[in-house]
Amino acid sequence: MSKKNIADIATHLLLKTMAFHFNLFPRFRKYLASDDGWINFSLGMRTETGTVEQCITFKDGRVSVSGKIPENVDVEMIFQDNEVLKSMTELPPNEVLNLILKNRLTLRGNLAYAQVFNFFISLFMKGKQIKMMQKQTADNALRENRSIPAASAGKASLKKIQPLKAESIDPGVEYLKEDPYLASYRLKDFPRLERFLDIHFTKKPAICHERPMLLTQWYRKNGFEKDSGGNPWMAELRQAHAFKHLMENKKPIIRKDDLIAGTTTTREIGVVLYPDTHGTMIWGELFTTPYRHLFPYDISSDTREILHHSVFPYWIDRNMREWVRHNHNAPLSQSLDERFAVYFLWKTAALSHTILDYPKLLKVGARGIISEIRQELKNDRNSDELKEATLNAMIMAYEGIISYARNLSVQARAEAGKETDPMRKAELEKLAGICARVPEKPCRTLDEALNAIWIHWVGVHMENTNAGFSLGRMDQWLQPYFAADIKKLRTKAQRKKYIRHAIELVGCFYMRCTDHLPLIPDIGNYLFGGSSSDQAITLGGVTPEGSDAVNDMTYIFLKVTEMLSIRDPNVNARYHRERNSDTYLRRLCEVNKNTTATPSIHNDIAVMTSLEEFSYPEEHLRDWAATGCVEPTLSGKHIGHTNCMMFNMVAALEMALYNGFHPLMRWHVGPKTGDIDNGG
Repeated sequence: MSKKNIADIATHLLLKTMAFHFNLFPRFRKYLASDDGWINFSLGMRTETGTVEQCITFKDGRVSVSGKIPENVDVEMIFQDNEVLKSMTELPPNEVLNLILKNRLTLRGNLAYAQVFNFFISLFMKGKQIKMMQKQTADNALRENRSIPAASAGKASLKKIQPLKAESIDPGVEYLKEDPYLASYRLKDFPRLERFLDIHFTKKPAICHERPMLLTQWYRKNGFEKDSGGNPWMAELRQAHAFKHLMENKKPIIRKDDLIAGTTTTREIGVVLYPDTHGTMIWGELFTTPYRHLFPYDISSDTREILHHSVFPYWIDRNMREWVRHNHNAPLSQSLDERFAVYFLWKTAALSHTILDYPKLLKVGARGIISEIRQELKNDRNSDELKEATLNAMIMAYEGIISYARNLSVQARAEAGKETDPMRKAELEKLAGICARVPEKPCRTLDEALNAIWIHWVGVHMENTNAGFSLGRMDQWLQPYFAADIKKLRTKAQRKKYIRHAIELVGCFYMRCTDHLPLIPDIGNYLFGGSSSDQAITLGGVTPEGSDAVNDMTYIFLKVTEMLSIRDPNVNARYHRERNSDTYLRRLCEVNKNTTATPSIHNDIAVMTSLEEFSYPEEHLRDWAATGCVEPTLSGKHIGHTNCMMFNMVAALEMALYNGFHPLMRWHVGPKTGDIDNGG
């Protein structure tokens, strides 16, 4: 006897109503079309209890509903029971995703199609959804305000903290000997940085479609699986061609008053989209993401239309998850990952968590790296097709970055020609010269080095999801350029002015690092608490040779960290109790106290000891730096894949206690461990 009940009838009627509107009204039907044709898929809806089974099919601009789910359905939404199914009509799309996190809703099949369906629901219910989300935000704000203790009567007085003075000078500090702590400098001394900081704290992040649109246009024209001539692509060459196109056509933007050229997105603070990995997960929230309580993103109507019609449909079956599902027959590991209860894999979304060899970029430039690659191609006459393709792909990638820098140079020169303020005109002319040179050629000055790193950094985030890529030991790498600059100055006044410029320049670099955020569907806010890109900078410690590494730039970075007090870049400080001074340690503690959070301070000896088991050369161990949330990585030497998996150890314990059954997933997926009530 069928278990279906009135919930099945209600679901059928609701789906039929949706189909009726799509089939009859052009204002809805237009959303069934993409630049590549109709968005065709089938979605099944059923309950674990068997009370509901329905399927809605979108085919060539028409929508139909049936009471049976076919075996080849594109995606299934499996609800724990009728109550969970009912909540689909009562919850905003962000909360629907949280049903997945709670395992009250399970998706089987292509997750992108489930997000298309959520988008379609928003077409009909966005008004109600937005009101629900606004109420949710207001209720949460009220709850948060009630949890804050009432201020004591009278005006609160804060004890004025007297800045510390350095008691000694570190051996590596050559030019800040009067006061390495730079105690006389305050944020108010840098109006430019004050303005940037105000933007950071007041400007709402906005989703940017530039990257996905440029890449999708290239793939649509030149092919993804096969090239325009019908021949199978080598993935390495395909990706390189697309990346080069992206960097050549990316809009060259120089933020008003900035000393660092280039931006990650076209928005003041942009959310970068990667539809080739996890970007389609935001599809169902395109109408409502500005209204969610946790980390809302603005989105323009143009961006919404472009993503829905021109970008996301192209990637439905071409994103990383679906490649695995298709080529590896939906392995068990993927099914577990998509339940979000046992583990979470970063590698489905990003390469992440590594530190590139920036000293080499600064020393020889992108053109020098290209020359080395070409020499390798010439020398290795027995290289296979994959190696040749990979090396040629590297060349194309660097050519793309060089093109972007040249475009920035042209833009800076054009803006300088229109600028009426003499000081800003000179800054723009200087930037034009810098971008004409770096990162293509070796760096000579601190301005060139920081701009070269940033332009390359933009390229890194255009290639790969901005999650945990880190900047490494910037004080070590930039000290030679700081020293070379200041050695040229003869008077005390000139050097003082230059030190101020160095602080401001590093401050501009910090604020550039805040110009982008990773795309986080609301389910991610509950998993990661709204994590930023986690771009780690590491200071201090020891040199590869084992001597004290603290230098002038260490203290300049600490001063900027103290003044700006922002979460990204994620500043880490190495402290070696046998090599580093108490003067350095006191400054670390002072900055940490004044910012209430940063830098994090690491025991250098303990970290290096923990890495010894891998038998790395000692000079490489001494050159470690933090990546992401803070995992030790050998700078420019390896991809440690740290944090590639977040594993729920409690899940293993639960399955052991329940004879392999996981109670939240309601799935007998673990090994048989025996019945604990009967002694195992």
